[in-house]
Amino acid sequence: MGDDKHAITAEQVSDYLIQHADFFIEQPDLLESLQLASSPAGTISLAQRQTERLQNKNHQLQQQLHALIDNARQNNALQTRVHQLCLKLMDAGSIDELLPLLVSELKLEFKADEVALRLFYSGEHVPSLPDTTENIVQLHADDGALKVFDGILAKQRPVCGRFSKDQKKLLFDTQAEQVQSVACLPIGHSPCAGLLAIASFDPNRFHADMATDYLRFLGEVIMRLLRPFTHNHGE
Repeated sequence: MGDDKHAITAEQVSDYLIQHADFFIEQPDLLESLQLASSPAGTISLAQRQTERLQNKNHQLQQQLHALIDNARQNNALQTRVHQLCLKLMDAGSIDELLPLLVSELKLEFKADEVALRLFYSGEHVPSLPDTTENIVQLHADDGALKVFDGILAKQRPVCGRFSKDQKKLLFDTQAEQVQSVACLPIGHSPCAGLLAIASFDPNRFHADMATDYLRFLGEVIMRLLRPFTHNHGE
């Protein structure tokens, strides 16, 4: 009896919808659960609105799926490039061969516009670098200019995306203005042996959603390859 007293009739529903003509516009989720027939040609029915809503949702899901597939392909391609690069670097017989090879191969394998290598040293002795035109520079570990990278060095993991003007200036000097996106990885652990930066003039080439596990692995490999040729043997 209690249920009958509070039952809502079809007439009441009809009256309510007449008084609230925008009800389904404000409650679009309800359209997906309604069973509706087609309306006469030339009119926009609830069935059409329901179909459009479902089509839009399906389109969004398709876009998300394609994005996931694209990311998976990029990650697989990155794994292959890093693997091939590591094999080539392991064949280097000296630091004079290793460092220029590292920079030139990164440009090739990652289709990078610029690559910068900043190696850190401590104490008074400055290790000698190979004679090369590549962007390879040594900095003292206490150099004040490195403060712009305190966040990256503290986290000890690769970072991808947009960099500040000061960061780009330290890494790319005259090319800093053209660089729009960067993948930057610390080399080794504490104390860090340096920074390696791979840059693009395309602002979307390196972004925060990129997988960085392979870049971290690359940093570890480079540290171990540098170790026999440097005076700093710690990680």
